[in-house]
Amino acid sequence: MLKHFKPVSLILVAGAITLPTSVYANSAPEKQETAITQQSGKVSGVVEDDFGPVAGASVVIKGSTNGSITDMDGKFNLEGVKNGDVIQISFIGYATQEITYTGQASLNVKLAEDTQKLDEVVVTALGIKKDAKKLGYAVSNVSSEELTRTGGSNIATGLYGKATGVRIQAAPGGGTSAVSISVRGLSSITGNTQPLIIMDGVPLHNGNTNNDGYWGNQRINSNGMVDINPEDIENISILKGAAASALYGSEAANGVVMITTKKAKAGSGTQIDFSANVSFDKVAYMPDIQKEYGPGYDNSQLGNSSLEALTGFRQSRVDRNGNAITTPNRETYYSWGAKYDPSKMVTYFDGTQRAFEPIDHNQWADIFRTGVNQTYNLSLTNSTEKNNVRFSYTYNDVKAMQLNSNNHKHNFNLNGTFNVTNTIKLNYTATYQNQYIKNRPYRISRLTNNFGGMFGGFTDVAYIRDHTVTSLGYQNSISAYNSGTSDTLTPDEQFLYTPMGSTSLMSEYFWNIMGKEQLEEHQRFIGSVNPTWEIIPGLTLSGRAAADLTVDKIENKNRAENAHIFSTNGQYSDSYGLNNSRYQIVYSDVMLMFDKTFNELHNITANLGWTARQESYYKSDVSTSQGLTQENWFHLNASVGTKNASMDKQDLLKTGAFLTASYGYNGWGFLEGSIRQEKTSTLKKGNNSFWYPSASASVLYTELLKDQMPTWWNYGKVRASYGIVGNAPELYRAVLAFKQGSLLRGSTYNYNYIDTSIGNESIKPETKYEFEIGLENKFFNNRLGMEFNFYSNTIKDQILQTTSAASMGAQSMLMNVGELSNKGVEFSVYGTPIENKDWKWDLRANVAWNKNTVNKLADGLDVLNHISGGVDGGAASLESHVGESMGDWYTYTWKTDENGNYIVGSNGLYITDTSERHKVGNAMPKVTGGFGTSLSYKNFTLDMAFDFRFGGDVLNAPWQYMMCVGNITDAVGVRDHSTGGLYYYSDAETMDDKGAIHVVSPSEVGNYQRGETMINGHYVWDNGLILPGVKEDGTPNDIVVTQMEANINMYGWGTGASMSYQDAIQKNSYIKCREISLGYTLPTDLTKKFACNNLMVSAFVRNPFYVYRTLKLFDSEATDGTNWIYQAQLGGSTASARTFGFSVRANF
Repeated sequence: MLKHFKPVSLILVAGAITLPTSVYANSAPEKQETAITQQSGKVSGVVEDDFGPVAGASVVIKGSTNGSITDMDGKFNLEGVKNGDVIQISFIGYATQEITYTGQASLNVKLAEDTQKLDEVVVTALGIKKDAKKLGYAVSNVSSEELTRTGGSNIATGLYGKATGVRIQAAPGGGTSAVSISVRGLSSITGNTQPLIIMDGVPLHNGNTNNDGYWGNQRINSNGMVDINPEDIENISILKGAAASALYGSEAANGVVMITTKKAKAGSGTQIDFSANVSFDKVAYMPDIQKEYGPGYDNSQLGNSSLEALTGFRQSRVDRNGNAITTPNRETYYSWGAKYDPSKMVTYFDGTQRAFEPIDHNQWADIFRTGVNQTYNLSLTNSTEKNNVRFSYTYNDVKAMQLNSNNHKHNFNLNGTFNVTNTIKLNYTATYQNQYIKNRPYRISRLTNNFGGMFGGFTDVAYIRDHTVTSLGYQNSISAYNSGTSDTLTPDEQFLYTPMGSTSLMSEYFWNIMGKEQLEEHQRFIGSVNPTWEIIPGLTLSGRAAADLTVDKIENKNRAENAHIFSTNGQYSDSYGLNNSRYQIVYSDVMLMFDKTFNELHNITANLGWTARQESYYKSDVSTSQGLTQENWFHLNASVGTKNASMDKQDLLKTGAFLTASYGYNGWGFLEGSIRQEKTSTLKKGNNSFWYPSASASVLYTELLKDQMPTWWNYGKVRASYGIVGNAPELYRAVLAFKQGSLLRGSTYNYNYIDTSIGNESIKPETKYEFEIGLENKFFNNRLGMEFNFYSNTIKDQILQTTSAASMGAQSMLMNVGELSNKGVEFSVYGTPIENKDWKWDLRANVAWNKNTVNKLADGLDVLNHISGGVDGGAASLESHVGESMGDWYTYTWKTDENGNYIVGSNGLYITDTSERHKVGNAMPKVTGGFGTSLSYKNFTLDMAFDFRFGGDVLNAPWQYMMCVGNITDAVGVRDHSTGGLYYYSDAETMDDKGAIHVVSPSEVGNYQRGETMINGHYVWDNGLILPGVKEDGTPNDIVVTQMEANINMYGWGTGASMSYQDAIQKNSYIKCREISLGYTLPTDLTKKFACNNLMVSAFVRNPFYVYRTLKLFDSEATDGTNWIYQAQLGGSTASARTFGFSVRANF
């Protein structure tokens, strides 16, 4: 944080704090010693570099914790200094200075840049800290400043595009959503693809979620990662390759995210940090509803001489007095009706007279409100000779964009080190979180993937919203006067007729969020105790005991949709449910660590240890059935029928022994190896022990060849590594057990049966073999740096369902039969083109390319279908083919001739080849990355961050459906002569008789008026469309259709003679601005008046705009699942947001 207040003149500061990848350099700075002769017990002074004051420099009495941190003006005060004490002044990237105290009252210290030598300590597997220069594998680092710059409620907002080869996908919803992380592509065809999460050396529960389809749970749930408070994080290290993560064995195939929390800094004394973030979420990147043409059908559906089609209106509905009223020719979400004309009046479904004109604002803003997020953090740090401790409290309050939804969270964090003796230390951490959630957001699939939930430009969404719940608390309905119901206690509140067909908007969305209530209490405790004993110099014993406990209580209160008196069978729609769950991890490890250098040339380190982790999960569900005996009495005892009850219980014990050893020669050559032997309780004895080795090597060629290297080449390293890691199967997948069911035939009878899909006692983890090479360089006094990685991995023993023999009683069985591979290149570059006293400009960029290939499936199987039965009755299929990248999209496609022209049938529509599906896309992204810039001028800092993705096709089913409905701008097409329509008339009543259609030139119909102009006794239409293509005989198409006729036959749901989903498989490539922040640090002369060392105010915006986007209608992250299959389909998320906010950060 201090660096952000006042940039210093070294690229490594930006590299360590803001860059997407690790920035490494050489060994420790040399020390310069000076002697000054004055006398005093108190010392003040200023620390500067060539460009002015250095903020955040450490000034400490050597060998003690008595110290100070320089303020924004580089000033410090140090008390209790004794004659002969050595005052040590240091800051990252500078040569440390030591000044012997002989009574001087003030010091003016000028730090010199250390362009050659700098140690960076990186947290690696099992929390082992290593010099970055020694590592033989890639590690990406992201600092706390990056995570908290724009006040995000979870860590995802600060990770986008900052770690090379790491793709982040976070569902909208902040602290109640889910975060998905993919490291170097995917390592499993059907299994878990999420990385292991480690915080302060402790494995955390994360999990997969939101992988339910359209008919499953529609509330958006969280995974464990969103519980991690960004305000408490010091650094995130991402171990990407197998060699880096091999010590985690069967959980490391998807990478490891290492989180280090903030601690008190030695010599910092007592400090208080405060931050406040307030932000506002506005709905963004939602389908653009067309406002040119109103609800209804055209002549292709109603007839060429239909006055309803010609005028766009009808008088088939009545008011509450039984009198005929004028409405659009169909009261529907289908938007193929008349062009809006405010001079014409209709009776609206609220019973009032309205002009026939569209709603004059963005209707999505009527469904979602402005969300408000508030986060406040207060932390206290204290450093003494015996104890360094930090305590933090964070409060987060959210008024969600979804109506009737809010949540708040209390987060407490304690982190410290107690020096029991000079050789025994006790490290401890504890985090407790309590979160209350009222009504988790619902997915909008009922609005985008459900025809009855869609709306057009004439639909008053705000009115539907405000009248979904009646004054008596029931779900509203349609008046009996217009085919509705008389079963209501509030007939005057009913909709006069169907609200433009958007009945599901009311019954399946607004009622779900206002007539139903889900109350959730979420508690989580993460704690660890880590004693260390330095037995002798270079030999240390470390132990750790830790726990991660998550407890959830969820109540579901569903109000009665109608009064009980209208029930005819004694059953009702109100209900009550209670869910209690507990997930517990108990973890321990012990490690003996050796680190010794011989003859100043040979460094040997070794770690020998053992780990154990026990996980247990318990969940119980109880709920009422057939309604509640007393209307809306939410109690289990109110169940009309027999209560529903179920439970789930899981247990796991995993142990591992490990050994690591490394050798370093003369500061330039390094070798390292490790091995882990692991056992797990959920696989069959004798088949539950596995070995995971790794090896790596690195050479600092700038150190090896330092006499031959040019002075501008400051740092260079080449490295290589190889490792084997695993991906454990889901719990109990090895079980070959009967299932139990029951029958009620007067009495209850239990019976056992074999499931259609069974496990396998011989199942074992999927195994990943990975090779990696890398190159790192820094130039021009470290103002320019780069890193390059190449990796190649093969993941064998993929766990797939295979056909089983009928004699087994099951249809399929799990087996380790598949094989998957990834090859990729990662490149990052960073630099500081401008740096002087007032200005500093940092640039950063990274790019990663990954190629994924399915090498093998089950014997005799070349294709794996990931969605049973396909999408929408087989209209689209997500498949993996041997020899191809995982996740190919296949659909039925329109026929083309040898020149690529679409072939048109006798009905004027494209002909679909329904004989077989064809490949139209692939779900795997090809290129990912990010770039950003930070520009500082005096006390101002402007930062911008972007990320990008190229490749990766998704099924945009909402676009497919809305093209059929005609309510989006993409579907306007040809509606009349003003939009390119042809003039024509037909001798027949229907558009089906194409031979009866006669195209008319504009000169033949001067002063044309639809509904008035006639030729040969037939009405002339101006909405003719000839689709581009050729007829089956090869001649150019000349058959007239209407836009509605084309769209409802070629788009929509399912399969048909002219229907195809090929245009709905869309490339999800983008370049997106993720965040912009502008900060100002107040002058110290002002802040010191109220005892404040530093005070920074900033304004920020998240998701402000796209530079480039290929996906239609939606944000690129309009999915909420953590499974790649669900990420390849749109419609399963809440609305996306554009966020504006401001923050204040202060240090006292």
